[in-house]
Amino acid sequence: MTPMLVTPADWVAIFPALVVLVTGLLVVGVDLFPLPNRLPLVAVSLAGVGVAAWQLVLRLTGRAPDILAFAGSLVADGLSAYLSLGILAATVLLLVAADTDTRRRRIAFGEYYGLVLIAAAAMMLLVASNDLLMIFINLEILSLSLYVLTGITRRSPRSNEASMKYLVTGGFATGFLLMGVALIYGATGTIRLEEIGLLLRTGTDSSLLTAGFGLLLVGFAFKIGAVPFHMWVPDVYEGAPTTTTAFMAVTVKAAGVGALVRVVLIAAASRPDLWADVLWFMAFATMIVGNLLAIQQDSVKRMLAYSSVAHTGYALVAVATMSGTDGLFSSAGATAALFYLFVYTFMTFGAFALLVYMGHEVPVPGKSEPEWQDAEHIDDLAGIATRRPWAALAMAIFLVSLGGIPPTAGFVGKFMLFSAAVDQGHVGLVIVGVLASLVSMYYYLRVVVAMYMRESVSTDEVPSKSMGLVVALAVAGTIYFGVQPSLFLYWAERSIKLLMS
Repeated sequence: MTPMLVTPADWVAIFPALVVLVTGLLVVGVDLFPLPNRLPLVAVSLAGVGVAAWQLVLRLTGRAPDILAFAGSLVADGLSAYLSLGILAATVLLLVAADTDTRRRRIAFGEYYGLVLIAAAAMMLLVASNDLLMIFINLEILSLSLYVLTGITRRSPRSNEASMKYLVTGGFATGFLLMGVALIYGATGTIRLEEIGLLLRTGTDSSLLTAGFGLLLVGFAFKIGAVPFHMWVPDVYEGAPTTTTAFMAVTVKAAGVGALVRVVLIAAASRPDLWADVLWFMAFATMIVGNLLAIQQDSVKRMLAYSSVAHTGYALVAVATMSGTDGLFSSAGATAALFYLFVYTFMTFGAFALLVYMGHEVPVPGKSEPEWQDAEHIDDLAGIATRRPWAALAMAIFLVSLGGIPPTAGFVGKFMLFSAAVDQGHVGLVIVGVLASLVSMYYYLRVVVAMYMRESVSTDEVPSKSMGLVVALAVAGTIYFGVQPSLFLYWAERSIKLLMS
């Protein structure tokens, strides 16, 4: 067996993810020394993320070439750069928010930042993975980081329980995914996506191949929280620290769906029978179940968790309908999915961050120090328009964007998704998606009504400037990409076209 030669170009290809990874390890190391405050750690973390983001923008603008690295197992291209930029946007929001949040929850700051940056690096490598084994490895690295981040709150049984549930269900997902990889390798003799795609175009077929792709899709569905493999989402999202929940809700979806898009486009575009029908029914069920279960929730945090499930369904609509009813294949759905996953970051992270911003301290019997409680229940947000009007306006913007109302980023994203599906002839699925969006407006507007039309129940919020900055940045992103989406739409379209060529 010929050893793989590592070239400088290989390191250039993974440079953004490598910078984020090294920054995470550096933060953990620096935290071992006594520091007067946390400012050096915050500065180091943001600097590392900034350098990585700058490199990604260079690739998106065409000033850095695409690179096939490490014998083709990783690829630095527009698709990976676009999704990685969205992952880094969520990472920056979390890094800013975590300064205050970790103090309140008495979480070790260096460990928290280190795990966040390691998870972000794994996601960046995941969307750049060009073979099934690299997809599996990076998916597990990010999962392990998130298991710890979910249960990192000290003396919180709810957080520990959520971490255990996430670990157990994640283990099931790993088993399905790895078995799928094994069966596909058994059917094709390779794990490289291009080689699998070439074999499928030449007519390779077997029951192993069908079973392998089926198990692979089940593994992806578990990771991104698609029905019927969504059962872990509400409990884990509710039990985890809210800032961690916000990070998971946007980045895992972007990384998981992004990796799925690459698998479909590179390995299985010529064989829609292996994935199209499964993803179609999965998208159909996810939109309906997610929205119907969200209606029943009085906890805003749990409602947003089921809403996240529904939005997974919207993203899957774009992927499933790349195969048209006339048998023709179009990559327009992939472009729409990329843009939607990017803008989804701001409205969802902002909504979760506002729950932290409007939180308060609660006394604990037998303890001298109070514990921090986020504004998780709808009663906690009642009447906030009278005492914190800008916070109520921000939450309203996030919620109407999630519902797909113009002129917000959510409207442009859903319009792109549904337009791509209609062009491929999937009108029925689009009708279901539009109706599901209308249903979602009930529980989104229920929160808006509580904020503006109900009497205040709680008035002891302890907002922080850093959390307010996060909310403000999320509002700016939600509005900007709704009014001026052209540049990022162009980058998404260009990334997919270059990938297909």
